[in-house]
Amino acid sequence: MENDSNNSSNDEFTKVDFKDGTQNCKNFFSSFFSNPIKTLKNISDSKHNLFFNTAIIMLLVWVLIMFFHALFGNVYSNNGLYIFLSAVRDLTIPIISVGFLALIIYCMAPNKDEKCSLTNTITSSIVCKIPIIFASFISLINLVSDKAYYITNPITYFCIAISIVLTYFAIKFLYKESEDFKSFKRFMVIEGIFYGVYLILSFLGIYMV
Repeated sequence: MENDSNNSSNDEFTKVDFKDGTQNCKNFFSSFFSNPIKTLKNISDSKHNLFFNTAIIMLLVWVLIMFFHALFGNVYSNNGLYIFLSAVRDLTIPIISVGFLALIIYCMAPNKDEKCSLTNTITSSIVCKIPIIFASFISLINLVSDKAYYITNPITYFCIAISIVLTYFAIKFLYKESEDFKSFKRFMVIEGIFYGVYLILSFLGIYMV
């Protein structure tokens, strides 16, 4: 009887937890697509890790998309080691991209205790990559058509541009900086470091976006 009661409680908790998670995802996407700048501002001001779980889900979705790229992008290769290393490389792109960006932003923060939360920094970094996640999804078309890149490449470049713009606002809001020139200067330094690391890693066959 007691076990039945415990199982019932666990089932109820799972239902409530899933419902809350689904609602948080809906709230996030509704907020982001209606006003992405305000969403970044709300994340930076949050004391309760706003949208952190949803952001982690988005990161996992990105990893899943890259898994499909790795899985079907090398189907004609007979080199097992090459396929394995390519898969590892592709699967690490989302984590390395978000991780380095969040780390640089957090380490460059003027005052980490009062202004810049690590959790909010990670969440903001993932949110800034949403356009790139979308571009990665669209570029799956390249796996079934050799000519698809005529469509997917411009979309990818456009999404990267949007991502960079979102990164500027994320830095501005996380640092609680009111002066545009200071925000822009810090943004340029952070982007310079990010792409400097990108250049070094690219020689090792490791890429970030």
